Amino acid sequence: MIASKPQNFRSLFSADEQNGVTIPIIQRDYAQGRVNEDVNRIRSRFIDVLYNALVDEKPVTLDFIYGNYEKEQFIPLDGQQRLTTLFLLHYYIGRHEGVADQEMAFLRGFHYKTRVSSRDFCEHLIDFCPEFTENNLSDQILDQSFYLMEWSSDPTVQAMLVMLDDIHSKFKDTDGLWARLMDDAITFYCLSLEEIKVGDELYIKMNSRGKQLTPFEHFKAELERQMKDVDSVLAEEIMHQIDCQWTDLLWPYRNSETGTGNDMLVDDEFMRYIRFISDIISYKADKPIVSHKFDIAETQFSKACPNARDNMMFLEKMFNIWTEVGDIDVFFHDYLAHGKHESGKVLVSDEESRNLFRDCCSCYGEWYGNRSQFPLSRVLLLYGFVVMLQHRDDIADADFRRRLRVVNNLINNSSDTLRPENMNVLMSIVERLVLTGELIQPESGKARFNNRQAEEEITKMEWTNKNPLEADTLFRLEDHPFVNGFIHALGLEHIEWTDRLYSLFDCKLDLVERALLATGDYFEDDSWRSQIGTSDERLAKGVWRSLFSPLRYEEQKPLSNVLASILSRNEVFSNQLLEQIIEDYLHDAESHILFPLRYYLVRYAQQMLPGRYGKYYFRTGNQYDVLMMMTEWSLGGKNYDVFLKTICDMSGGKKEGITLHDYSFSYYNDGNDWLAFGKFPYYLTLTDNTYRIYMDDDILIYELPIAQNEDGIDAEDRVQVGINLIRMYMNND
Repeated sequence: MIASKPQNFRSLFSADEQNGVTIPIIQRDYAQGRVNEDVNRIRSRFIDVLYNALVDEKPVTLDFIYGNYEKEQFIPLDGQQRLTTLFLLHYYIGRHEGVADQEMAFLRGFHYKTRVSSRDFCEHLIDFCPEFTENNLSDQILDQSFYLMEWSSDPTVQAMLVMLDDIHSKFKDTDGLWARLMDDAITFYCLSLEEIKVGDELYIKMNSRGKQLTPFEHFKAELERQMKDVDSVLAEEIMHQIDCQWTDLLWPYRNSETGTGNDMLVDDEFMRYIRFISDIISYKADKPIVSHKFDIAETQFSKACPNARDNMMFLEKMFNIWTEVGDIDVFFHDYLAHGKHESGKVLVSDEESRNLFRDCCSCYGEWYGNRSQFPLSRVLLLYGFVVMLQHRDDIADADFRRRLRVVNNLINNSSDTLRPENMNVLMSIVERLVLTGELIQPESGKARFNNRQAEEEITKMEWTNKNPLEADTLFRLEDHPFVNGFIHALGLEHIEWTDRLYSLFDCKLDLVERALLATGDYFEDDSWRSQIGTSDERLAKGVWRSLFSPLRYEEQKPLSNVLASILSRNEVFSNQLLEQIIEDYLHDAESHILFPLRYYLVRYAQQMLPGRYGKYYFRTGNQYDVLMMMTEWSLGGKNYDVFLKTICDMSGGKKEGITLHDYSFSYYNDGNDWLAFGKFPYYLTLTDNTYRIYMDDDILIYELPIAQNEDGIDAEDRVQVGINLIRMYMNND
């Protein structure tokens, strides 16, 4: 029959044990006792609900249990998990409180038909009375003679043991609960499918054998329960939309977790987007994010949360803005570009999908190693779209496109401040910028976007307002893969050179690197290191972006003057033109017999500019006392004195028996740099602009200062001097 009011577990059984509950063969195994992170949390929360109902006297109704009656047995088709847990709870409390066997006898009417072992276990369990002073009931049960070893392979039996241990952990210090169990502290509605003329086929289609409930189904039930206590009407609307409009919304993104096209579910997508919404709620309230998804309902959507109703309305709005968009993929493609500049669009990384909403549903909260698959940069960019969609009627499309570009530039060049603890401030800046076009940062503190980038964005917005016809040239400059939104190195005063910059960096990078050095010194400080460009195609984007970025400049970027000088020479650049610039510089330096460090880097580029990260370490104030770093961050790896390394390579290296000791530089051994002469008992050092040759027993036998002018600039090529010195000793030995 269809229950008109809630009933308790005892009401399913008759006094003579003729009426009872039978879990049918088509049911899956008991799952609430499985051991994994999600089920552990589900089990813990369910036990808490039962505990509150019995101990804290907060009665609970566990929603509908569906089934049919066959031969005076109730056959549950939905609700098996709850009924099994209630069976175990009644058994535990009855034995724990010494309830008479006759009063507990109805429990013998609870049967499992999924496996013989499950049925037999339940029958034997009823007769067993454990010692409740022990920590685990399961260990005692395993020691009983009735326990058969093959039961250890029955997942239902094992799950029941886990559940009993957890019930014991929670209820071991309680008393007087049996009466409350019998007095409707825990109830449910019982619905007979026969009376509403629905057969087993419906259940079989919806919940096929072996399929366990997904974590999202558990979460949704908890969310509904908490929201109903806040606003039952709004809760009903939200749950209806989850089942209807919002499922349709997410349906195109199904299978994103498996990637196999087989799961045909949107549960994971729902959960990821709800976690995104939850995090936004936390960030906006300047509170830590809810770390586990199963805590979201209670923390943000229950009566315990003072903003629960507002959060419910926000949740609804955050889904419905996308239902009003139409084709979401087309929507994002209209605003975002890949690969190269497109007029009216904002350029995003080639490695990232343009459809931010789909990515959020597919990978939000997922990590690959220590890397978030949906990082805070994407959160902020998606939030910019969310703000616009919530106020779509109030923001002109052209204004939003311009403001979105500013948001993207700020995000791209503020990696050092994109941290969870700063999100409250960063989101408020984005929101105000999208809504009003105003970019206002806090006066101080780290919780803001990079200030130099922000200052430049304000200047550029003022400039584009005055120069609308040239705005796209500016945007094209911003979208150069090395510029990445921060144009200071070229500047608005040279905006007409945008095509020249593209032309320059379309040439071979090793020639660009040498031509820039031939034009001027553009070493830029990077903490204790110094940075120039690289010709390594794999690393080029990151290295050159760091030189153009706002993260490491004071008043004037060293690259600025060098760029202005080289770009002023020609409108179009080619490899041949760069080779000529390099050749002219080397000829001029050799003619004037002046050899600064950059001369050597250009002249001996094959040895001194090996690609990699473009990082060098100047050990002293002497420009020639420099290490070529083969690693990005450490001096403990393969790092070389650039001159000894060059001399070694150009003198034949290992082929001639010439080797570098400890890579020529050992940071942890006082910087012992020397070249060994192989079979000859000598080694060469270069310190204080002086070559010294020692015997292997550290006896100094010769030293040769390098000629320099009064400004400390080499007046002879120290590389050639070193090569000649080695050859002289090797040939004369």
